[in-house]
Amino acid sequence: MSNKPKASIVRIIQSDYLALLGVLFPTISLIMYISVAYFGYFPGFRGHDPIQGTEGAPLFFYLFVAGLVVGIPVAIWRIRSIQQIFSKSVEVVGQVTNISFYKDRGRVEYSYTYQGQNYSGGNAIMKTGKTQQLRSGNQVVLLVNPDDPKRALIRDLYI
Repeated sequence: MSNKPKASIVRIIQSDYLALLGVLFPTISLIMYISVAYFGYFPGFRGHDPIQGTEGAPLFFYLFVAGLVVGIPVAIWRIRSIQQIFSKSVEVVGQVTNISFYKDRGRVEYSYTYQGQNYSGGNAIMKTGKTQQLRSGNQVVLLVNPDDPKRALIRDLYI
């Protein structure tokens, strides 16, 4: 039985910028479509006209379809990519070299040594309780892909 940690899909979506965008884009465009098509209201668009239909509803429907076609596969790819790193990774201790946020999103950069070679990497992240605890100089446990040591993640952000 393996004692490797497993990445939580919820934590991946909360922490990873691409995964969150892949889920949010179709969700928000569906809400916008329903708002215009069925309730006749969305700021910036005319109200519902039962004979002519609602202006803007087709746009939001197409955005929803585009979100499904693009966003969901991106989210699935990103979730699987992170889960794959978890399944075949090696844990190493690294150090946060920089972290910055702009509104609700940010970037964390770190450095680490794997098999005697120095590496640096980073991830686009969302502002959450866990990511706000990170500080430059903090030591973190990184999961390094042994087949591609340039790919690493901060373990605790995803479990």
